[in-house]
Amino acid sequence: MDTKWIDPGLVLGQLVALVSDVTFSIDLVDTVTLYPPPEGAPKSDEEWDALPEDSPYLDGPGIDELPVNVRDVLAGADDSRLPAIAERWAEIEHFSHFTSVDIDYMLSLVTDFVGLARRAKESHQMLYCWMCL
Repeated sequence: MDTKWIDPGLVLGQLVALVSDVTFSIDLVDTVTLYPPPEGAPKSDEEWDALPEDSPYLDGPGIDELPVNVRDVLAGADDSRLPAIAERWAEIEHFSHFTSVDIDYMLSLVTDFVGLARRAKESHQMLYCWMCL
């Protein structure tokens, strides 16, 4: 899927909370950073300052692995609830800066996330998030 403005911890986390009918918390989607590798990250201000301009630690991209429970929650979503979930997701604060949120578009995003999660679960695969900073 190709989306904008959907970061894994905050925005996707709120979708996961709505699907699983739990209260949102920022640690609901606890990703694992795969790239750039955390073990190679600069550890001091001097190391950060010495990075080349094209360093992925400065500008990305970044690749995070989503936890298996996120995949499974989305894969297990009740299709009959998806329209109501999309409407509630469209109301989160993160989307409030848009002048209007197209509910049909939000439903298509939710449906796509659920479909992707189902395909990943059926194939015993994980979900990943590629982010451009």
